[in-house]
Amino acid sequence: MARSDDAQHDLDDLGALLRVHRKKARLTGVEAARRAGFTQSKLSKIENGVLLPSPDDVRRLTTALDMDSVAAAHALELIDRLQDDPAARRIVIRRGALTEHTALLAKFGDADCVVAADPAVVPDWLRTREYLLAATGPLSERNIRAAMALLRKRKRLMATPGLRFEFFVFESALGTHVGSARIMSDQMLELSSVGERHPDVVVRVILGRTTVTPALLHGFEVHGDQQVVLTLMPGIVVITSEDDVQPFRRMVAALRACALSKDASRRRLRHFGLAYRSNALTEKFAS
Repeated sequence: MARSDDAQHDLDDLGALLRVHRKKARLTGVEAARRAGFTQSKLSKIENGVLLPSPDDVRRLTTALDMDSVAAAHALELIDRLQDDPAARRIVIRRGALTEHTALLAKFGDADCVVAADPAVVPDWLRTREYLLAATGPLSERNIRAAMALLRKRKRLMATPGLRFEFFVFESALGTHVGSARIMSDQMLELSSVGERHPDVVVRVILGRTTVTPALLHGFEVHGDQQVVLTLMPGIVVITSEDDVQPFRRMVAALRACALSKDASRRRLRHFGLAYRSNALTEKFAS
């Protein structure tokens, strides 16, 4: 994410300060990183002003580099200033989407609501088992077990009293064939009925002809109005900075303003489900 100019200058100054003292200690990047307890790649990013270290990282480095008290105090002053600047917080890709989503759900007690939307596919929380496997493509047996465990955990949370869920499903995603017509029919009918089973779950459809401003280019989840989660190919991105969460709040407001009502959405989803069922029957008799 973009940082304020002052924050980036402080980050550059911190990196330069650590690099000077590493060279003064006659340590290579590998040696210094090993002493501090992390990788040379991480140290390189810190020294080059690319990665914001934690205060503990900086303390470990000042000890590993045997920095004098004045230099160490200056390094800690810089990192304290950076931690106080919301624009300095770095958005980090956490690799391993299944593992990271599971870890997030383990701490889900801090959130009382979830809002999710995806312009391309059915949001993760609402997927049937067959749709999920068709959407993800080939998985190892181990990852299939992990994906199913994660899906069951999400379903249990959706049934938890007091937790509210609001999902926006795009008509373009409903028309995208993920797997067979039978898989699509079951998925559409599941979407149309989930709100009847769980009164705190709302599913609303965004019609294909609807103009959404700003345009939604990728799926996202907002947890408790304070944290945004994006799922990418290598893993997930977790956003907690107020400045970066705010645009997603505006997106949620825009989606609410243009989505069909709950009842109209249910009818639309059932229409898709029955249409896919008809196609499934045609496929069955054709085979």
